[in-house]
Amino acid sequence: MSSSYYDVVVLGTDLAPLTCSALLAKRGFRVLVLGQNVPSPTYDVGPFTLPRRTFHYVLGQTPVARRVMLELGLHQSVRRFTHATDPAFQVALAGHRFDVSNDDARLAGEIEREFPEVKRPIDDFHKRAARLGERLDAMFDRDLVFPPDTFLERQRMQRARKLLELPRDFAEQDILAEFPEEHAFRAVAHLPSRFESEIDPEQSAPLSMLRLYDNCRRGSLRFEGGLPALRTMLMQKIQAHSGLVRETERADEILLQRNHVSGVRLFGTGEEITCGFVVVGVDVAQLLRLLPDRAAFEGLFERVGEPLLRHYRYTLNVVIHARGVPAGMSRDVYVVRPRTPNAVASELHVRSEPIDASYALISVEALLPSRRVEDEEGYILRVRANLMHALRDLLPFLDEHRVLVDSPHDGLLPESKAALSGSLDSTALMRRGPATMPAVYSYPVLSTLGVCALPIRTPVSRLLLCNSQVVPGLGSEGALVAASSTARVVSWADRGKAWMRRRLWTKVEI
Repeated sequence: MSSSYYDVVVLGTDLAPLTCSALLAKRGFRVLVLGQNVPSPTYDVGPFTLPRRTFHYVLGQTPVARRVMLELGLHQSVRRFTHATDPAFQVALAGHRFDVSNDDARLAGEIEREFPEVKRPIDDFHKRAARLGERLDAMFDRDLVFPPDTFLERQRMQRARKLLELPRDFAEQDILAEFPEEHAFRAVAHLPSRFESEIDPEQSAPLSMLRLYDNCRRGSLRFEGGLPALRTMLMQKIQAHSGLVRETERADEILLQRNHVSGVRLFGTGEEITCGFVVVGVDVAQLLRLLPDRAAFEGLFERVGEPLLRHYRYTLNVVIHARGVPAGMSRDVYVVRPRTPNAVASELHVRSEPIDASYALISVEALLPSRRVEDEEGYILRVRANLMHALRDLLPFLDEHRVLVDSPHDGLLPESKAALSGSLDSTALMRRGPATMPAVYSYPVLSTLGVCALPIRTPVSRLLLCNSQVVPGLGSEGALVAASSTARVVSWADRGKAWMRRRLWTKVEI
């Protein structure tokens, strides 16, 4: 028997569902957020707080982020917490150490030093990325639904796409055709999208590659407190507008009546909560386990295909003495290693962050092939040592200065001169191991500029998706695009809240 009613029940606490929840709560909807066992973005080992995944905040310069933060009243708070970084990122590969700066003059000097033989094609690449970025900004400023589903949504999208002025064969074009096949700059151009996108790197579209490169170059910001601080802001906004966040609880089943969402049943207590909408912020594989029958989704998968698991994101955290960070090392470094049979990954993303005056945190992210993780015995146990070996090439005095080495993903205990392993309680131990690695999928069908995959509206009425699989090609920007789109679908489906929407003041910026 139902004990309560909410306009919207949101499943998951990642960036997309939390942002959608905050927007709907601000618009007058009664919102309940359930944690669904989504791990917190950080975990503690002794006195150190370590990330489960690096968070690259490139949202501050984008129209969708500006519009969302203005509506939520967070624009000024976010500005106080963000600081520009320069160089935006570095690329370390055989024979080259290239700084990608957001200052055009400094970037030109780097090009002249490292790649003088292809200076003009590199200049053309940056100009093309900047032009496309400006046109995408104008398109995203229109508050469209991505991907469009109804006739009116497709019509609005078609009008907006004219702003891009893209040739019909853009998706098939080789943006880097002027560069020799094995030229090092090809890796420089692709690396940001390989780590920031939520699509299998082998499937990445030209627009996704250009947009993420330009975002990382021009919009890279250091966000104080990282993703935990942003999540806290969003949760506070949900609660400030009478929403409720029950982070430790999860739905065990989504309740249906004649292919129409009627509510959710909670795990453990069996409590039933009725609602008008269920917004799913976890991946579609977890969603299917919550439904009594997946038959309704068979038609969707025949039309757009079912996501195929390709990679896992693995993060290794190394705490070192602050003096061990090399002078001139950028906050973000993309490393390209020679392809050898023993290397677990040929491309790495290395993040360097100060902890305090004495210590610094080095986080290494790698994409591990899902087939090797699942089928190759002992593979995951070799990853930590392999990445440490690669890190020594970047930080020559790593062993001399290291304090702690740990990953939440390989099932191994922390390595430290101090006895820190005892600081992991039973709850922390349960949230470790290969099952905690975020998954990266490929999609049989990509729509809307090659950056969208699954639709917001599912075959079950009023069951909506708002996760990393909706706009996976744009990374964290795509999470906000999905959140804004889902909030728009809910808002316009419920005309009873129209009076609230008419009173929104989203264009005021102090």
